[in-house]
Amino acid sequence: MVQTTTAIYENGVLRPLASLDLPEHSKVEITIEDSDSIRDRIDKALGSLIMKFDNDVEPISDERRAELAEIFSADPPVSSYIREDRDSRDDSI
Repeated sequence: MVQTTTAIYENGVLRPLASLDLPEHSKVEITIEDSDSIRDRIDKALGSLIMKFDNDVEPISDERRAELAEIFSADPPVSSYIREDRDSRDDSI
């Protein structure tokens, strides 16, 4: 069983902040990672993802948005083209 929890280190003892689903006297293996480093990695990953989208995507003009609305509201619906394309790929497998 794998459990992940947060703990506080006080007076030489790790004190979990939540109850652990373990029988008494269970032997466990502990990997220690400072929660600040985890947050730093998450922030860095999110930051680079946000920067990629901010730099690569330009806003759609109102005119283009109206064109796209017209295209996607056409009959038959776009979903039928997607299904047709998907089905043609399935047949070739």
